[in-house]
Amino acid sequence: MTTVVPELQLLQILPYMFLCAAITAAWLPKMIWTGPFKILVPGHLLAIFAGVLALTVGLILPTAAAVLLILALLLWVTVKVSLPFPLRVFAGALALFVALMLAMHKVPGFHNILLLDKIRLTDDALPFTLYANFDKGMVAYLLLRMFCQRASSFKEFIVDGKRSAVPAIMTLTVLIALGLVTQFFRFHPKLPEATLLFMAVNLFFTCVAEEAFFRGLIQELIYRLGNKPVFGYLAILVSAILFGLAHLGGGIQYAALATVAGLGYAIVYHQSRRLEWAILTHAAFNLCHFVLFTYPRLV
Repeated sequence: MTTVVPELQLLQILPYMFLCAAITAAWLPKMIWTGPFKILVPGHLLAIFAGVLALTVGLILPTAAAVLLILALLLWVTVKVSLPFPLRVFAGALALFVALMLAMHKVPGFHNILLLDKIRLTDDALPFTLYANFDKGMVAYLLLRMFCQRASSFKEFIVDGKRSAVPAIMTLTVLIALGLVTQFFRFHPKLPEATLLFMAVNLFFTCVAEEAFFRGLIQELIYRLGNKPVFGYLAILVSAILFGLAHLGGGIQYAALATVAGLGYAIVYHQSRRLEWAILTHAAFNLCHFVLFTYPRLV
């Protein structure tokens, strides 16, 4: 298999580098950014640099930048402004809608870079295309920075990991078993040239974005509707079903497996109501799928 990666100029890559740095600053436990590892540039400045560079090189148009600003404003109003409960719910619903449109690439004005174009990782696999989705990455950053709950220290991160270990391992086990039983994929270990590229793009522009949206935003919003246990169960179920529906473009079987995956990630999130381990569980399964099994699925 030959990796089909276009020759990219540095100015095209820089916005993504700044965006990844901003996402990292917003996502990882604060303890990591102390001492010799303390970040010198705040995450919001990194995100602004990313946006300005993207405008400069034509990755995004002014209309697209305006929509990103609208999302940031709606999230700020939802979290920071003291509004009557119905107005806060309305602002949150609008933020959810705008974030969804951006994540699904329904907002015009973004020119995402094509990295891999219809390559076949194995002879029995469907062709695979990979984009670096700036719109989805900005949604990930804004949700992480302005709404989602994260661990406040490395110790808290480790405690959350201990709580999440069993549901995370069970999620990976069930997904692999279902994928094999339903013949969605078969065991086919490999190490494609594009593995590192896939890991980076999948983590920052797929896993972080999707978990921030489905768990950190949707599931968390339902939790906040009330303290009764029913809201907890409803939050898990709704986020899982919506996650599956978002994958309907890949077919019924793909959507069904995605629903099971979403259920597992939602249960992982439920252990702490912080986002780190849901992201890591999602990324771990996607990486296992990529290097150990037919990817993206059997023909």
